[in-house]
Amino acid sequence: MPTYTFKSNKTGKEWDDTMSWKKLDEYYKEHNCQQVFNKMAEVISTTGDVHSKTTHEFQDRMKDIHKMAGRNSKMYD
Repeated sequence: MPTYTFKSNKTGKEWDDTMSWKKLDEYYKEHNCQQVFNKMAEVISTTGDVHSKTTHEFQDRMKDIHKMAGRNSKMYD
């Protein structure tokens, strides 16, 4: 079951609780709270490709490995 972070509408206090998503609506009403969304969600992205998200040093190292692997290397196929 997932763990959610909540914030009290009255006091502003935050806490975590584990429950199924089906029970969330009841929980909001019972505890007079709202869900706090983790900032990690902002970091996750599905756009772009692997090369645009890696450093040049990493890309250079991968090229070196490809060269040392020999003529039959399939790294970039």
